[in-house]
Amino acid sequence: MAYYTYDGCCGSCIYMNTNDYVGHKDHCYCTYRRQYYNLTDSKCRYYEYDSHKDYYDLNHRWHIVSAILKRMGLSDVGFDCISILENFRVNVLEKDEKYADVLREYDLVGPALADFLMHDENCVEICKKICSTTLINVLDLIKQGKNDEALAEYLHLVDLLKDYYKDNLDEYLEQKKLKTK
Repeated sequence: MAYYTYDGCCGSCIYMNTNDYVGHKDHCYCTYRRQYYNLTDSKCRYYEYDSHKDYYDLNHRWHIVSAILKRMGLSDVGFDCISILENFRVNVLEKDEKYADVLREYDLVGPALADFLMHDENCVEICKKICSTTLINVLDLIKQGKNDEALAEYLHLVDLLKDYYKDNLDEYLEQKKLKTK
C-alpha cells in the first residue's frame, strides 16, 4: 500500500487547517495566509512542517486503519479494506450532512491516533485485536449496507484508542487549538 505524505506541500504545514477538508475537498484553510489552498500546492515561505500530518492519505482518509495495516506489516492487496472504507466515506458518509460533524472530528483525531500507533512499540497486540475483530465487523456491516452500525462500530474503535492515548491526544489537541488561533 502506498503511503503518500505531504512533506513539502501545504498539506503538511502547521498552518494548514485540514479540519474543513470535508466541506472544501482538496482545498483547506491556511491560518497564516488566511486563504484556501490545495493541499498539494508547493510550500510557501511561511511553511513549517507538522510531523502529525505524515499519515494523511487524503484519497481515503482512514488514518487509523492505514497505520494499523502498516504496523502489522499487512498489505491491503487482497484484503481490500481501504477501498471498501474509501467507497463508504465518499459515497455514503460525505454525501449525507448528518455525518459532517463525525467526519470533521475524525479528521482531527484520526491522524493523531495513527501517529501514536505508529510510534508506540507496544501497539502490536492492540492492532491484532482491531484487525481480527472490529475491522472485520465494520467491513461486513458496510457490505451488508448497515451504514449506521458500521460507523458506530468504527467510532467505538476510535473511542477506545482515544481513551488509550488520552494524555497524548489531549496535548495534541491543545497544540492544534493554539496553532489555529
